[in-house]
Amino acid sequence: MKLKICRFLSAALVMVMLTGLGTAFAVFSEWSVRVEAEDGVMTGTVRTENVIGDSGRTVSFIDNGPANSLELQVTPQGGTDYIMKLRYRSGEVRDLLYQINGGPTGRISGFNSGSWNTFANMSVPVALNPGQVNTVRFFAPDGENGPGLDYVGFSASDVPPVDKPGYRLIFQDEFDGETLDDSRWVPQYLSSWAQKPELAEPTYIMENGLMRLQIFAETQPWCPEYDGETVVSGFTTGDRNALHNWNGTNAVRNPVEMQATHLNQYGYYEIRAKGQSGSARHAAWWLLGFEDVPDESAEIDIFEILGNNSHKVPVNFHAWNDPDAPDGGGFSYTNRQMDFHEEFHIYGFNWIEGGGQGEAPDKMEFYVDGVKTGERNVNIDYPVLQLFSLYEKRAGGWTGIWLPKPYPNTFDIDYVRVYKLVPGGQALPKEQLAIAEVEAQEVMVLPSARPAQYVSAVAGHEGEIFTEAHLPGVRSYVNVLYNDGVKTQEFVRWPALSEEQYSRLRHGETVMLEGITPNLSADAPGYQAPVLTLRPVPWNTNLNPKGIENLFDGDTSSTPSCWTETMEPMPQGGYISFRFEETKTVNGIRFSANYGNGQGIRSCTLSFWDTQTGAWADEGVEYTIPWTSAGDNEAGETVLVPLAEPVVAQAVRINITSVNTHWENKIVMREIEFV
Repeated sequence: MKLKICRFLSAALVMVMLTGLGTAFAVFSEWSVRVEAEDGVMTGTVRTENVIGDSGRTVSFIDNGPANSLELQVTPQGGTDYIMKLRYRSGEVRDLLYQINGGPTGRISGFNSGSWNTFANMSVPVALNPGQVNTVRFFAPDGENGPGLDYVGFSASDVPPVDKPGYRLIFQDEFDGETLDDSRWVPQYLSSWAQKPELAEPTYIMENGLMRLQIFAETQPWCPEYDGETVVSGFTTGDRNALHNWNGTNAVRNPVEMQATHLNQYGYYEIRAKGQSGSARHAAWWLLGFEDVPDESAEIDIFEILGNNSHKVPVNFHAWNDPDAPDGGGFSYTNRQMDFHEEFHIYGFNWIEGGGQGEAPDKMEFYVDGVKTGERNVNIDYPVLQLFSLYEKRAGGWTGIWLPKPYPNTFDIDYVRVYKLVPGGQALPKEQLAIAEVEAQEVMVLPSARPAQYVSAVAGHEGEIFTEAHLPGVRSYVNVLYNDGVKTQEFVRWPALSEEQYSRLRHGETVMLEGITPNLSADAPGYQAPVLTLRPVPWNTNLNPKGIENLFDGDTSSTPSCWTETMEPMPQGGYISFRFEETKTVNGIRFSANYGNGQGIRSCTLSFWDTQTGAWADEGVEYTIPWTSAGDNEAGETVLVPLAEPVVAQAVRINITSVNTHWENKIVMREIEFV
């Protein structure tokens, strides 16, 4: 059984009510004791030393194997889960081994207080026999030297149970292994930006049931081209090309296959973690939209614990390209009785569907040790991935000026758990769970759409072209509804389109694809393979497609409902085409714009799709759009251009021959309607 780390609290029993969850859990620390190292039994080279300060003597020379050891005894009270906290000194990075009651040998890595005259703390979970004398033996690995020990503290653990009434656990890692589980995590940090991919991989150690991110003196900046002297060690639940372009001007240097182990919308998230001290350093737990479309880019920083403030837990919001997400307006929880660098704390995040109001219909709540520290109403209607990252800004920055600090820097994570609220609060036994529905996905795509391509700048792969499998705008997930009412989001890999399927889209036909869910077994009860329907949009263009759908939405009066195109100058052969659901008789075209004389299409010719020849047929007439001075205002105007003769057609192409670009070399149109 895995044991968990807790803060070294005074003897107390604290009961906390998570009001937002309606769930109580107990934080136990009823018993604690401190055992001075010099009171133990020393063998071999091990002996005491007097040190500066008020700590009295320390036990040193715990060196070179089990023949030179320190034994301490402790009689714990209550429970079986305990924390062992070592106060030590070490002028360099050292490791220490331990055995409890002659059992298996455990390892504690990375002791370094920066000086032999400076003390620091290290905590690990341990199993002890309550009500009995327990013997704990410390010794160094063979051929190595250990740290000096001042004292060892023991306290009862305070980990909440995994199960939460009314919730279903949908994602979990207790970090019991030795390496990151690639079925749960992506061991990369925004890796498509890194010209040296290995620098985007995390440096870490997993031992004693902890995931410990690390940064060493020799750790190099992960992405100097775009992030300067920032050093990062991090891992995520998803990665893809061009994810999180924080500068707005980054270019992909290391094209990667899209992957995700967990995407999620709504629910309660919980971790236990400990930050890192030191100016210009910080530890972050954050959420990020997976950017299936550029707008789905919101960032929620559940915490960014700065190394220059041990008593504060900042929460931040960044909208990036999402016009509806919160941007700024973060807050901080401050508690001067707590040390978020030295102590483990429980951090919670609750994303409540329908908990908000108005234009922000959902709510996000934030917790530290069960205490709600703040909330924010939001409008984020897509799933997000999780990121855990440790930073050191060696050139300084918003986290403070860089100051020396002994290595390694660390960010310790005890566990990660994600829950979904069960409608009605009636959870089903695991063996009764079954999939009720895998929601089908339908996407409108431009007939000319193609997957994005990226050029590698990685050494040995320079110039290689990487082509994405998915078309732009295709969702990388499906919603999965279970028989207990819980809805999850599952990552999907869709197959690449064949040339025959591209041809069908170009000819206005629908294409259907069947995907696979890497994280959801096809053997799951009720499983249905996800289905994607691609429907070609009725419009097409060789100009900038952003916002062009607004030309055909029936809105002739709303300024936001417009298409904007920069003409530098107007490209030769620029066109906009529209395909009707059924053959239509076209007598004329209505054009709508505000300030049409200044920013509207000036003239055009028309082509009609000939179904017999399978080609465009030019009408041979140039039309001038009759904008008037009456429309030279915000209200604008709608003008009719009658055709020389009515035409029966399946599709019409407007071939733009001239435009009005009096302002910023742009044209702006509100609506085009065929009558």
